[in-house]
Amino acid sequence: MTTATRLPHQLTFATGWETASAVRISVVGDVDASNAAQLAEYVFQRSANCLELVVDLRAVDFFGSAGLTTLLKIAERCDRANVTWTVIPSRAVSRVLDICDPQQTLPRIGG
Repeated sequence: MTTATRLPHQLTFATGWETASAVRISVVGDVDASNAAQLAEYVFQRSANCLELVVDLRAVDFFGSAGLTTLLKIAERCDRANVTWTVIPSRAVSRVLDICDPQQTLPRIGG
């Protein structure tokens, strides 16, 4: 039996185009200062030319302040590009958003 092991601070991404203009980016792992830039780069590259973006963070186990900064950057870019977007948070992401974004300025589903 083989067991997959994820290295610390390693993120796994998946991209799914739900329609010609709507993309879902799923993230697995821990988001912290060591890899938040990697998350931003992936989202920006894979969501180019979309009109709707979903950032699915349900499989994120740890979400540090650098992750929040990344979501704010995504929000800014989406706003400038007139892209509708939302976050689907895990419990870890929800805890950070509940504390740091109590007015829910970042769009989210559930959590």
